[in-house]
Amino acid sequence: MAEPEQHVETRYWFPENSEKQRSVAVLDAMRTYRAAETAMQRRTQTSMGMGENDLLALRYVIMAQRDGRSIGPKELTRYLGISSASTTVLLDRLERSGQMRRENSPFDRRALILVPTATTDAEVQAALGEVPERMVEVANTLSHEQALTVIQFLENMRSAVDEIDSHVVTGSSAPQA
Repeated sequence: MAEPEQHVETRYWFPENSEKQRSVAVLDAMRTYRAAETAMQRRTQTSMGMGENDLLALRYVIMAQRDGRSIGPKELTRYLGISSASTTVLLDRLERSGQMRRENSPFDRRALILVPTATTDAEVQAALGEVPERMVEVANTLSHEQALTVIQFLENMRSAVDEIDSHVVTGSSAPQA
């Protein structure tokens, strides 16, 4: 298999003659993929007239509904990593646009659950077009062993990224400059 072509503008911080070129090529491919995925998400957001957190919230609630789970505002707040006040504003916006409803939980009258509207899933699918199916087609070209390798690699990369700056304190207790 030929080594992927390197472009100077996409190289990380390693010199061209580095022994780490294969690793750099993998990281470059990941960065290029992330850029393409980000562009796709922006196109989806634009076509739906939504912000990033709005779309993330919708996808999360839709996926939970498909899995037979109910999501409340507190869980959505934790998932998005935003304040409860920001979640309230987000949910108000999604309700006004007809994307989501807040309903009383059938299990606890004091609790609310979030329900995507009947058209929301169809709107997201229409905005994405054939992208999800095309992505599945590409993934289907992998052998079982290749798929396991990719999954393990991505899980290891996620863990590595999660550890970066994990020692940094966030919020009001952070040191002031």
